[in-house]
Amino acid sequence: MKLKIGAFSILIALSILLTACSGEQPIDLDAVDAKLTTTPETVTAGSPTKLHVEFEGMDVSETATVNFDIRIGEELELVDAAYEGEGVFGGTFTFPEKGILTVYVHLYVDDIHITKKKWVEVK
Repeated sequence: MKLKIGAFSILIALSILLTACSGEQPIDLDAVDAKLTTTPETVTAGSPTKLHVEFEGMDVSETATVNFDIRIGEELELVDAAYEGEGVFGGTFTFPEKGILTVYVHLYVDDIHITKKKWVEVK
């Protein structure tokens, strides 16, 4: 019986130690934002455009998955973004028409999924 109590005490102590040492601060998901930019800066219909996104409010590494969900009327185009370094992800898309188009940026990190709604003006 003493052996079981001793083993149980050790497990409790390890659990407390691991919890105390994790040191990770919780992420305030409401504070996370996505800054969307394009290359070229002026987007032209029918020409390839590089979409870049940088996240603010949390550190994002190459282990994250990012994609652009582009809405053109009722149609949906999904573009995977590749890690470009220093928390920036990018993907290329050719906008087929002029207008102000909606782009949802999706960020997946561990068990977190964040979506940010942005717009791109296409001339």
